[in-house]
Amino acid sequence: MNDVVDYGSCCECGACVVACPHNVIEYIDGKPKQTAKATAAFDFCGVSEGAGCDVCATVCPRLWPREDHLKDAVFKDDRPFEDIFGVFRNIFVARTKKPDIAKVGQDGGIVTGLLSWALEAEQIDGAVVSTVGEDDKPCFPSPKVVTTQAEIKASAGSWYTYCANELVLPEVVERDLNKVAFIGVPCQITPLRKMEHMDPGFLLGEKKKPKIIARQRDYLRGFSDRISFSVGLFCTEVFRPELMTEKIEKEMGIPLSDVTKFNVKGEVLIYKKDGDVATIPLQEAMEDYQRPECAHCGDFSAEMADIACGGIGTDQATVVVIRTKRGEEIWKEYEKSGLVEVEPISENKRAWNILLRLSRRQRNRVPVGSERSGTTKGMPQYHKASASDKIPDYLASIGKNAEEIEELMQVAYSDDEKLTGDIRYIAGQVIPDDPGINEEGKRKLPPPLAMDIGGSSPQ
Repeated sequence: MNDVVDYGSCCECGACVVACPHNVIEYIDGKPKQTAKATAAFDFCGVSEGAGCDVCATVCPRLWPREDHLKDAVFKDDRPFEDIFGVFRNIFVARTKKPDIAKVGQDGGIVTGLLSWALEAEQIDGAVVSTVGEDDKPCFPSPKVVTTQAEIKASAGSWYTYCANELVLPEVVERDLNKVAFIGVPCQITPLRKMEHMDPGFLLGEKKKPKIIARQRDYLRGFSDRISFSVGLFCTEVFRPELMTEKIEKEMGIPLSDVTKFNVKGEVLIYKKDGDVATIPLQEAMEDYQRPECAHCGDFSAEMADIACGGIGTDQATVVVIRTKRGEEIWKEYEKSGLVEVEPISENKRAWNILLRLSRRQRNRVPVGSERSGTTKGMPQYHKASASDKIPDYLASIGKNAEEIEELMQVAYSDDEKLTGDIRYIAGQVIPDDPGINEEGKRKLPPPLAMDIGGSSPQ
């Protein structure tokens, strides 16, 4: 609460709210707020101050480890390439072949097309998306769990106002969905990775009983365990609601009910039902309506996602970045379906250059906060504790016998990988032929990757 909410960097993802095992935090007016004890300080948590918890802080994307510190935990040594836009296996451009999806989709319709195919192929039994539903105000999406083709198609398009997709993860559990695709912007993908990879050893403590530890572990791991794969959306920033209500509706005289979707291509494009497209200069929109919280994000291209997508520098097409083995497996099957066409990144040099520039600019814009924020220089990679070496010794030092230690370790770790020793991983290959910084001190951009070294879809 002090280092994130009060500091002003809270991205409003809601991950801390859904991950709280003890209903101490609620999502109120777009921010997490402790509601367990109204008379207590805003950062009060009786459980954390008593037996211990901190699951909320552990999954927060605005505390260390952040995206750049999670590479070892998420990718280990499985990272062929690693550069300014993160770890990746392949980068290329794609578009859906389905006319009905191309008509409603954003840019190349790839995310909608991928979800539609994955549901039909039984790769997923649902998806977490943001969409404007019947009960939502025009242009203001809310998070939804979709399980039908009609719902997936209705969720196509982007609205550029923030939507806390994490908030519907409890619905995924309630509906007992076990193979869910999660679609979100970078600050929503990172909490999922932290839920998946943060070492649960922090749950163990002197006053904690196995029942409490089991509940806390379930909230730490339970949501991410149901995610089949994640698709991250390229994101520089989203806009405050006033862009819609004050600029577009009042000043420009466009009823929000007449808007079908938005896009950003050097300017804000407002698509209307009559086929007309109104525009707002991007600089004006950013200066007057950008969410201040977005300035604390250094991840433009969803570096923690299985697959990352964005429409930068393309015409009715999507830049696709495959980051993980799981993402590669899903994409290969999708491409085999014949429902998508691809082309190498070398044929889209403008998109490649924009990706590099925006990724570097965003990485460098994050203000330096407290050490806990992970924004100070020299912050280390995150590695899980060497559980078999350190934690049992700690438990023994506080008076636990061998039987109790075994039970507590099993409750906290379950089937998690238990590490020993000092773990280090090898970084991926940087972009070949990167010219770096020239004699004038300016950074020159490397050429797009060739097809045989990651510049095309996985074969």
